[in-house]
Amino acid sequence: MQGRIEADELQWFAVRMKRPQNPNRRTTVLGAEREAYRDRAGRARVRTVTGTGRRVFVHELLMQRAGFETFLPVRLEYRRVNWVSPEKHLVAFPLFADWMFVGWPKAQCRWADLMALDIVTGVMGTGGAPVEIKEDKMNDLMRTRGDGRRAPTRHRYMRPNAEYEVGDKVRATAGPLEGSVLEVVEIGRRSTRAVLDMIGGSISVDIRADLVVPVPYEGATGSKQNR
Repeated sequence: MQGRIEADELQWFAVRMKRPQNPNRRTTVLGAEREAYRDRAGRARVRTVTGTGRRVFVHELLMQRAGFETFLPVRLEYRRVNWVSPEKHLVAFPLFADWMFVGWPKAQCRWADLMALDIVTGVMGTGGAPVEIKEDKMNDLMRTRGDGRRAPTRHRYMRPNAEYEVGDKVRATAGPLEGSVLEVVEIGRRSTRAVLDMIGGSISVDIRADLVVPVPYEGATGSKQNR
């Protein structure tokens, strides 16, 4: 157990991205399989195998490669797979046109790095100063509009296959609170803040992220972990 959330917890800002000249190039596919084929003229070509790879937003990918945490709220809409087939599948679209939430540890100052990127045009602010997005607002957005597009570092220090989110019930697996059930109210980089109900009220505690698991939790052997 720790006395506070880690000092390197993230600070988040709403960043405006440069609109691509070709609106059809907002996304790209990573890790897709390729296959050789010949076109109607008999020329050798290479194409992506349908259904393979992971489609990502280009601006989001570039920000992550620059070392930033990102969160892109999305909406899901059913669209036809292609113009000749009636089949539809879910497609993700940015919820806020040209805007993305970008974060970095509070202990760091990365404004120069951010504004040096040619895909960034500005940051939401007031009175000439950037406005930091509150953690509870970010948590709400991530839960309701994430579509799995939240930064992987959020789960980096949790027990494998036992990740949890704000609002989940968790059980402490070690320390003075071992066996206690708590409700998660905030997730830092290495520690979690949770509420423990007690007779006469409740208390807020900080505990190492890997010392709690969601309730119920399926362990490696497949049996329920009950303490």
